[in-house]
Amino acid sequence: MNIKINRNSETPIYLQIKGAIKNLIVSRELVSGYKLPAERRLAEELGVHRNTVVKAYGELIAEGYLSVSRQKPKGYFVQTPEVTQTFVKRFFPLMKMMRYNFSDREKMFLDVFSESNTDDYISFGGIIMDKKVNPVKGMDDIISHMFQPEDIRDIGGVGIDETERMKRNICRILADENMYVSPKNIQIVSETNQALNYLMTLYLKEGDSVIAEEPIVPDNVSIFRNKGLNLVTVPMEQDGMDLKKLEQLIKKHHPKFIYTMPNYHNPTGRVMSLEKRVGLLETAQRYDIPIIEEDSQRDFRYTDCKLPSLYSLDKYKSVVYIDSFTLTFPYGIKTGYIVGPNDLVEMLGRLIVVDETFVSNMGQYMLNEYIERGLFAEHIGKISSHYRKKRDLLCSELDKIRTKGITYEKPDGGILLWCTLDEDINERRLFSAAENRRLLIMPGFLFYPYGYQGRGHLRLCFSKVSDDDIVRGVRLLGEAIDESKKGGE
Repeated sequence: MNIKINRNSETPIYLQIKGAIKNLIVSRELVSGYKLPAERRLAEELGVHRNTVVKAYGELIAEGYLSVSRQKPKGYFVQTPEVTQTFVKRFFPLMKMMRYNFSDREKMFLDVFSESNTDDYISFGGIIMDKKVNPVKGMDDIISHMFQPEDIRDIGGVGIDETERMKRNICRILADENMYVSPKNIQIVSETNQALNYLMTLYLKEGDSVIAEEPIVPDNVSIFRNKGLNLVTVPMEQDGMDLKKLEQLIKKHHPKFIYTMPNYHNPTGRVMSLEKRVGLLETAQRYDIPIIEEDSQRDFRYTDCKLPSLYSLDKYKSVVYIDSFTLTFPYGIKTGYIVGPNDLVEMLGRLIVVDETFVSNMGQYMLNEYIERGLFAEHIGKISSHYRKKRDLLCSELDKIRTKGITYEKPDGGILLWCTLDEDINERRLFSAAENRRLLIMPGFLFYPYGYQGRGHLRLCFSKVSDDDIVRGVRLLGEAIDESKKGGE
């Protein structure tokens, strides 16, 4: 291809490449179906970095001038966009976002989460970490060291060295969980939601099916639906996903992924048994379906029992593992990661470069230092002890109002309590009665995208609430339950 680059131009090189290719397509010098040079080959021809070509190709894909194939024949191919097609492609996803993000359940979930950030309520609502348990020990020295002249870093940059350092530290952390991985098996992202979004973008197309446990967090429902995916939910039993119903749904819907949270599931707090972990892997292998395993509450463990992850049990390289430091190392520093086979991680890396998504160099430096100084492991021990006491206090207070019609499942870990309500208690009326008392709770129906029959539920999060507010909050909850019963027919 005849592409000329002006290295003195104010226009970034990747945009120059994009513009040149676009002009060749519009002028019909490159016709529909033409295969473009591979990223590395074109980069060598032009004397630029491969990532520059990746970004140029990514822009052309987004505008409908190129398509990418990951099956034979692999590569980037010209497609001649029609004006009407481009309009539909640009605006139809936007309409889907408006349709789904503002549905009743998901809007209410986001509203409760937003209110949980304020001090206007006693909040058992959103998962907001208490700043009082933020990691503090040694942080002054780490920050001071970061700005020393001999150790000046490009804090606003990508931080390749810090990213590789982060991957090595993640390998060490996972080794303590009996997960032995290489840095090349890790892709850094900002959080688990972003990881899930990338995996859906990379491997699924509109109309594909995904299977997930129900109840399910509305955030994840939004991710699946906004991609135009068919979300299929499997009911949970006390020890995890109902495998018999899972197999029936697999045969009917032929899903492309199974998404699960086996440790301290959100919202139920349940732990998948070892028997079911093995059974799930066998089912996934039998039907050739990869599994996405989220483990974002792993560090909030209140017993000595440590079940092996699906990833560590997997013999077939069919599990993608995602986790985040968001809850354990807040400070607004979002650092998460994806663990998977080499080819998957490589493809994710390409997608993230195109998306121009980077994790803070400063944040990675601080976290790396905290891990390598042994402070992170010490911090995990402290927050585990802290939240175990919160859980126990909340359970003991709920026992006092049990006769009002509320029971709970005491979890072995996590920062959530899943409560079941008597049939004469309406969740929406209970939510309103609690809100009027400046108490935030998360109604259970929000976690059932297709509705459900039977008794109602509540999710109570104890991540931010003080001991005094736990006592007061449960008392107010009891009053709200009484009022919601009176409001019934």
